[in-house]
Formats: sequence, C-alpha cells, structure tokens
Amino acid sequence: MSKTITEKEIFNASEQELTVLMEKARKISWNALGKRIRFYYPSKEFPSISITGSTCAQSCLYCNKHYLKAMHSLTTPQKMLNFALKLKAKEGKGMLISGGYDEESVVPIDSYLDTISQIKKKTNLSINIHPGLVTLEQAKAIYDSGVDAASFDLVTDNQVIREVIRNGKTAVDYKKSFEALINAKLKVIPHICLGLYYGTDKGNIEAVKLALNYDIPLIVFLGFIPTKGTPMENVKVITSDFLTKISIYTRFRKTDLEQSLGCMRVRLPEYEREALLVGINRIAVPKKKTIEFAQKTLGLNVESVQTCCAI
Repeated sequence: MSKTITEKEIFNASEQELTVLMEKARKISWNALGKRIRFYYPSKEFPSISITGSTCAQSCLYCNKHYLKAMHSLTTPQKMLNFALKLKAKEGKGMLISGGYDEESVVPIDSYLDTISQIKKKTNLSINIHPGLVTLEQAKAIYDSGVDAASFDLVTDNQVIREVIRNGKTAVDYKKSFEALINAKLKVIPHICLGLYYGTDKGNIEAVKLALNYDIPLIVFLGFIPTKGTPMENVKVITSDFLTKISIYTRFRKTDLEQSLGCMRVRLPEYEREALLVGINRIAVPKKKTIEFAQKTLGLNVESVQTCCAI
C-alpha cells in the first residue's frame, strides 16, 4: 500500500477526502492497465450450468437454493457434452460450470472432469468452474481437465460462515481450498461478496487482504442481494461508499491487479458509477447510463465481451 495513505485513512475518509482518493486510484488504474473498461454479458453465448439441477445440500441464508433455478440443469456428463457441442455449433463463447454443494461444501464435479477435457479438446469454448471447497488432489484434477479459470467464493470470517453460510466449515477450510487451487496452478479468481453479513462489511476487508497475499490475475467484487424467499430477503445492502473504499484499498495494495464488479449484485446505478470513478476495470451487465458515463464523461475505451467477467 502507498506509504502515505493508510488503511484507516481510506476507510475513515470524509466525503471530500474520498473524492481525492478516488481520483488517485483511478489514475493508478489507468496508468497500469489502460484507460479502458470491459463490459461483460454472460448471456446465451456463455450460459451458467448446474450439474446438480436445483439440488443443494446446504441452505445458506442468502441463497436458499434460489439461484440454481435459473441455471441450465445438466445432471450427467453426457448431457453436458451434448450441450457443449450444441453451444459450439451456435458459436457460443463458453460456460460457467457450477451447481449446488454437497454436505462438505463441494460442487461434485469429479465425474465431469473427463467430459470437460473432451469439451476443451473438441471445442474452443472457455470454461469457468465454480468448484466450492477442494483438496489439493481435487484442484490438480480440475487443472488437468483444462478449464480456463476457477472462481472461488472467498470467505474468511468464522462468524459469517457459521451464521450465514452455515456449512460447519471454518475460515481455515476456505483458505486451504483457495491455496489448493492456486498451488494446482489454476487461474484462480477470488470472488468477495460485500455485505454478506446482513449488509455490513464484516469480514470483507480481511478477505481482500488474504487474496492480495497471492499471485492472482483478478479480483471480483460481488454485492449481497436481498432475495425474495430467503431468510435474508429484507436485509439492507452494502453501500456504494464501501465498494469505493475497498476498491481504493485494493488498488493501493496492488496497482496492476484487475478489479471487476461481478454480476451477482443489486442493480443499483450508484454501484456502477462509483466503480468507474474509482477505476475498476470490468463490470458485468452494466446499465445503459453506465456505458454512456464511461464513454462521454470519462472518455474510456469501451469493450464488450460475451462471457462472464472471470474469463
């Protein structure tokens, strides 16, 4: 981090001080990574796959199996292969392979790895995998399958895990899995959900600090979504002010690290505007006003990509 700006100064900054810090972070980002923004659209060309259908052995308070319902259900390796070949024929770009967790917080991907290898050999589809908690042996097997990236939900606060995720795991388990994926030489993309603990910043700064200790190409910031039908449907969301501060902190710690505002977040325009002003490099599924602001106000070079932002 910059010798002249401390963590405390960033997170306790006044509105006026924050404006100055945002400009500094933005200039650092532009100097290191170019005056540009990539907008990502993971639609029909890059669908999300659930290998467990709508089934999940866990009932996390913020999801409660809700988001599995919107994914393509491919519950056998053969179904996945057929789907991938059809996707290739339609000139698709790739897919996110995910699913519900088993009792150990693992997405049961092992029986699909040979099929993933076939897909990578027979097509040019990009594959992002969301494996959940893994051992080093499992991580190496995922690497051998040829996937392009591994997205990992990084949670480092035991209270958040115990009270919101409720899977019987600890921060140590998440750290070990994160390290296993990295040690297996995968392209690991940590995803940090801001506001996961009832709309507060609990655990978020610590998760970023841990992520920044490793050689990662990108960090993705998500935002807790109060989802109807879940126990947390009436919980407040994290403020855009905190997104700004944690992005500044990250930029000062690692000047050339790409930052993304991921798709799993509340669709508030202030999130996207603040992300641009602080120099975030990628935004998933932006609003039209965000695109206009990037081009006309900030003069950014805009690129549209038809994949998820982790690719």
